[in-house]
Amino acid sequence: MKTVSHVLFITKEFQSEFQENTGGTGVFYKNLTESLVGKNIRVSVFGSSKKPFIIENKKLSVLFVKDYFKKYKVMEFLRSITGKISFLENLHFKIYECEIKYLEKELLKFIDNKKIDIIETHDWEGISLITDKLEIPCVIRCHGSWSVLRDFFGYGASKGKIHSEKRAFKKIDNIITISQNNEKMVEQIFGKKDYHLIYNGIDTDFFKPQKNASILEKSIFYLGNVSSEKGAETALNAFIKVNKSEKNSTFHFIGKKTNLVNQLKERITLEKLDKKVYFHGKKNRNEVVQLISQAEVVVFPSKGETFGLALAEAMALEKPVLCSNLEAFREIVSDKENGLIAKSEDEFANNITQIFYDKLFAADLAKNARKTIIEKFSSQIMVQKTLEYYTEIINK
Repeated sequence: MKTVSHVLFITKEFQSEFQENTGGTGVFYKNLTESLVGKNIRVSVFGSSKKPFIIENKKLSVLFVKDYFKKYKVMEFLRSITGKISFLENLHFKIYECEIKYLEKELLKFIDNKKIDIIETHDWEGISLITDKLEIPCVIRCHGSWSVLRDFFGYGASKGKIHSEKRAFKKIDNIITISQNNEKMVEQIFGKKDYHLIYNGIDTDFFKPQKNASILEKSIFYLGNVSSEKGAETALNAFIKVNKSEKNSTFHFIGKKTNLVNQLKERITLEKLDKKVYFHGKKNRNEVVQLISQAEVVVFPSKGETFGLALAEAMALEKPVLCSNLEAFREIVSDKENGLIAKSEDEFANNITQIFYDKLFAADLAKNARKTIIEKFSSQIMVQKTLEYYTEIINK
């Protein structure tokens, strides 16, 4: 039986000193790379970004070339124009194909003489298309394509990106989904495949209860972009209801600020809560651990998710969590066992108050929360299942 000795990741995000402020995909591939290297597996990473960079270590080789549309400004201009004019749609798609050819050429130079066993790419932008000429098995992991974001969450998306994603899924049979809910969405858009479920994993050695952490009494924390999609208004409205009876309560937003923040601040001022609501902004994971460790309860009122990574991180920190009634969240949270599920602002407010006053109940939720993550959603489990899937594919 063949074993996996060299993995190639193709991604437009890879968290490093050169790409510090990546999204979840960049953090995911950085963590997975470290885990594989720790198992003595060689990893190569290829991608493109605003600024090119190279990383070379004993078991790691990273090359990011300059983003095609940053390198060729004329093509960036044409992409913008053709995307807005319907009868130029085919030309718009051709421009994205030019990007694929550019990346394909650079990839071939990068992997020359490398004996790669398997390739993994993310689903967004159809980047797996650059592997077409390679006789190497390829896996797509569904982190959140533009197609899913557009159709299920109302995001705007370039027609060219959607077109590329559909082309990519037609060519690849090995697809990793990150939740049952994610799989339903992907199947609805891209059709039936032999999807393989591997939940995203949490580093439970890093996200763990902090010794001697000082809890802010009656504090409510929110972790995620401060946006309508993540339910920021719902969270604030629930806090306003709680604060009417719990005058010492405070609310803490942790996450990237959006245009919504100004509207929220106007409401906060109107309700005379300026000294009780804090906007901490986007924080690195060390800062997130320190802040969340102070929370009495952490809320996730999101309107749509494919998994719930931040939710799982808070649970790994052994915190009582309260989330909206989403299918993706219900795969992680069992109501009243390892967290609470709310269907309205009133339920969010009532559940927060219950956690404040029923300390034994809150402690049970918190302990069961961490136990759930360790047993079902740890990074160790995710890495092991990933390697098993890779091995299955290369031995077909």
